[in-house]
Amino acid sequence: MKVKEDDILVRDPNYVKYERLLHKAEAEGRIDGRFSCLVCGMRYPHKDDAEDCCRAAN
Repeated sequence: MKVKEDDILVRDPNYVKYERLLHKAEAEGRIDGRFSCLVCGMRYPHKDDAEDCCRAAN
């Protein structure tokens, strides 16, 4: 938050790319998905995706 001369709080501008990526992750179930990767913690809507997450990185 930034403070103006009048001491009124003004919200910082939204970061469009961050907001877009956040909404995409929510839609794909990677945030608060039912299953999580045991290595990195990324969340997925399907158990198979969670199990394959860091396995693909190795």
